Order: sequence, then structure tokens, then C-alpha cells
Amino acid sequence: MPHVTFLHPKGRSGSVPRNTTLLDAAKELGFPLNHDCGGNASCTTCRVEVQSGGEHLSEIDFEEQDLLDREALSEPWHRLGCQAKILGDVVVRVPESKWAAPSTGQSEARGVDIR
Repeated sequence: MPHVTFLHPKGRSGSVPRNTTLLDAAKELGFPLNHDCGGNASCTTCRVEVQSGGEHLSEIDFEEQDLLDREALSEPWHRLGCQAKILGDVVVRVPESKWAAPSTGQSEARGVDIR
């Protein structure tokens, strides 16, 4: 099984089944990755920055790239956790700035203090 690491002060790592999305892997490992749209690829709150193993993620599709482009996040290391499927070992960084204020959507991280 592939190993995934979420770099963040409250980050987690562990092995998950192949083809698991980064968002589902975070849930499985007990890491509260924000996802205001419920994982439907209509926001960018589950965005992560790939640190290593980008070649071990599924290819980015048009819808994911379009959403990232609209948010000026078109660098190849930005991925949406709800869309990127894990095919092998990967390390991603969760931007701490996204955690500065509680989310107002369906995020499981609401109210989590990560200071």
C-alpha cells in the first residue's frame, strides 16, 4: 500500500489503499483536511502542495486544472485533495494559511486550533 504524509503541525502519515484520494486518505488517517464543498471539486479548500511523489498521483484532469487556474494556482505542485488519487508514496504540504480562520462550509476541521 502507498504511504502518504501530510506535512502540517497537526499532520499525519500512514499507508492507504491505492487509488484513494488525498482527501479520503486524510480522513482515514484522522487528519482534518479542509473541504468546504464536501469533496466535489467546486472549491480549493482541500488544496495541497506536492513536496515529493507527484508522479505517484493520478493525472490532473481538465476540471481540476480549470479550478486551480481560476484561483491562480496553476503551478504543477498544487493539487486538490478531493481529486488527486494516490498511486504510490507521496508527501504533501497543507498550507497553514488555510487554517488561520475556521471554515464556514462542511469542513471537518472547523473549530480545530492548530497553533
